[in-house]
Amino acid sequence: MTYQAAPDRGSVQTSAIILIVVGLMCGGMIPSIFGIIALAQMDTDIDSARRMNRYGWISAVILAGLAILAILLYIVVFVLIMGAAFLPFIFGA
Repeated sequence: MTYQAAPDRGSVQTSAIILIVVGLMCGGMIPSIFGIIALAQMDTDIDSARRMNRYGWISAVILAGLAILAILLYIVVFVLIMGAAFLPFIFGA
């Protein structure tokens, strides 16, 4: 029989609080909801709270990636539109 160490309650709580703050400040409600659920489940089931923290951080990374992708897409479209708008002035038409 192997002994598994109990997860540290303080680290789970700290991670959940940071997840809530990051989620609310960056505009992603999904990570904040996972952080709140993790805080609520900490007293009853610490493993479930750790899982909710993990899911929250994964969703925060996915949302950040989508935001970066949207910004890059906006910049590319803006450059293409502005480039096409100024094309007649460049060629002297």
